[in-house]
Amino acid sequence: MKELKFPVEIFPTKKKVLQIKEGVYWVKLLLPSMISHVNAYILDDEDGISIIDTGLSCVSCKESWTHILTHDFKNKSIKRIIITHHHPDHIGLLGWFKKKFNTEIWTSRSSWLTGRMLTLDKKNEVSTELLNFWLSAGMPSEIIEKKRLEKPFNFSDYVDKIPLGYRRMVEEEQLLIDNKKWFVKLCNGHAPEQIFLFCPDLKIIISGDQILPGISPNLSVYPTEPLANPLAEYLEDCEKLLNIEDLGYLVLPGHNLPFYGFNTRVEQLINHHQSALKRIQKYIDKTPKSAYDIFPALFKRKIKNYELTLALGESVAHLNYLFKMGILKKDVDKKGVNLFVK
Repeated sequence: MKELKFPVEIFPTKKKVLQIKEGVYWVKLLLPSMISHVNAYILDDEDGISIIDTGLSCVSCKESWTHILTHDFKNKSIKRIIITHHHPDHIGLLGWFKKKFNTEIWTSRSSWLTGRMLTLDKKNEVSTELLNFWLSAGMPSEIIEKKRLEKPFNFSDYVDKIPLGYRRMVEEEQLLIDNKKWFVKLCNGHAPEQIFLFCPDLKIIISGDQILPGISPNLSVYPTEPLANPLAEYLEDCEKLLNIEDLGYLVLPGHNLPFYGFNTRVEQLINHHQSALKRIQKYIDKTPKSAYDIFPALFKRKIKNYELTLALGESVAHLNYLFKMGILKKDVDKKGVNLFVK
């Protein structure tokens, strides 16, 4: 299998925006969170610019955008903000852009609805549903009790209020930007109806978090839909993306570095999860295991405390996949823990 090629080894530390190709710009936004950065992109046109993703609602991201728009683009009109998916690091400043620039919002229906819904969900304490979800996944009671006393995650702490009204993007839609056609795919797994864009004219793909170099996007099950099967959705959509003829595309991901080798990376990600599923089956063998129990087989490393909830969600996702495929059976013990066995 071919190796990936990276045209840029590191984002220049003294720059806030970097031209990738004519009319295409890369913005690396540093984040005050466990995720070090997120990539945003700008597509230039004669009568304005299109911005893809925004970063978190935080001072550093607002300062970066203010500098870029003022100094690098001379306050050029913002025609639209395209949101790849609803996660805070991608949608956080959407409300800020709308209020400050009155720009159009373009995204998928699921991204807009989910993001707007989550901004309205403000909690002062960890919900019973979340505690029960952790319990069912096998999280030890002492860890659950500790997390119960912590400040709960609130989407609205990182995302400005999402305004009413947006322009829906759909599968196979075509956008014309600077007389170049951009094609739209909707991808699931990491997030519902994530926007994936590709432009054969420029030979550029904007992959959001669907296809990342170096890491796999998190594929988690959440207490909102505990029986979800995001891994099946992800693998199905990766197979769909392999139908795109690789014209030597430069892939612009939501995190890490732009790269060449689109088909190679998609195949690597498919193989990564298929290998993980095989390891889990071997690890379980005839001894029932919970989602928490299979961490060593799935991740092959010690999970740090700040990674725990996302790791647990991904572990549940892999077990849900094997259960729905009929490979594993599921039982519930007296404590309410879901146990899986061959």
